[in-house]
Amino acid sequence: MFKKMIKRIIPVGIVIAAVVVATLMVASREKLSSADVAQPLPQVRAIDIVLGDVPVTIIAHGTVSARIELELASEVTGRVESVAPQFESGEMVTSGTVLLKVDPTIYRLALAEAKAALASAKNALADATALKRSALMRESELNIEAAHQRIEKAEQDLAYTEIKAPFDAVIDEKLVDFGQFISTGRTVARLLSSETAEVRLPVKSAEVGLIDTSSEVMLSAKIGEKRQQWKARILRIESRVDRQTRVIPVVVEVNAPYELSVHAYRLPLGLFVTATIAGKPISAAARLPISALQTDDTVFVLSNNTLQRRKVEIVFREGDSVVVNGGLENGDVIVISRLEVMFEGMKVERSDA
Repeated sequence: MFKKMIKRIIPVGIVIAAVVVATLMVASREKLSSADVAQPLPQVRAIDIVLGDVPVTIIAHGTVSARIELELASEVTGRVESVAPQFESGEMVTSGTVLLKVDPTIYRLALAEAKAALASAKNALADATALKRSALMRESELNIEAAHQRIEKAEQDLAYTEIKAPFDAVIDEKLVDFGQFISTGRTVARLLSSETAEVRLPVKSAEVGLIDTSSEVMLSAKIGEKRQQWKARILRIESRVDRQTRVIPVVVEVNAPYELSVHAYRLPLGLFVTATIAGKPISAAARLPISALQTDDTVFVLSNNTLQRRKVEIVFREGDSVVVNGGLENGDVIVISRLEVMFEGMKVERSDA
């Protein structure tokens, strides 16, 4: 009986002893000093605003075209008896070059007949004058005038048997060849003037206001492994808005596009080019990286390590930057980096590293 009681008491005593020891250990432990743990502020990059004149560059794209595109037609009827070696699609010809010749036989005959009629009318006039027959004199004078007109027409037709290039041109398409019979009005070739080239550039209406007609224009395109450039000038800004694209066409001109003495590389017609136009500087403005702009055209201004949202007026967008000339002041600090969460009154720390 006594042994059983001892067996029950020993475990209870062990537990009580453990509790007492643990209590004494906790009571004897030194108290830890309390300290405030400071949370680090989010880091942002920022720039200081200095308002001034900001130069802008307008970028547009277009296709090179000839200033004059002409369908050259024959003004006589006959068989093509010869063609010039350079009368081929893609070839360049100078003004006055004979591209092809039409058989002139019937036109030489018409000229001879007209000259014979003139001689006959002159003889009739001489006879009428000698006989002093005024009615016959008047008729002969009219016949002489008509003969002169026929001679002029025959000479003109004879000249038209040589079909010439009316200006310096590139032959866009050759439509007739040696031996073909052509009639008056038949188109023999399509010509593209080569003295000047034009590029019609679609420009937004807001950007057109920044263009000066004396602005420098540079065209560029990649040909082969190199990017070639050509100088151009603004020919005109059209006084209309395209109904479909809602842009205003700006037409630029390149002089002597095929002259290697003027350009480092010939400017081929039909080439798609990029135009860079120097625009008027925007006054009292600042250029910001696109990363500074929020979706609602606002930016965050940093003041005393606190974010403040500010509405700005954007006047020009260029690549990965925007030009602002409203809503900012000199000395403003604009946040140009983005955080996952940004809001008015948020505490941050500037770090431009």
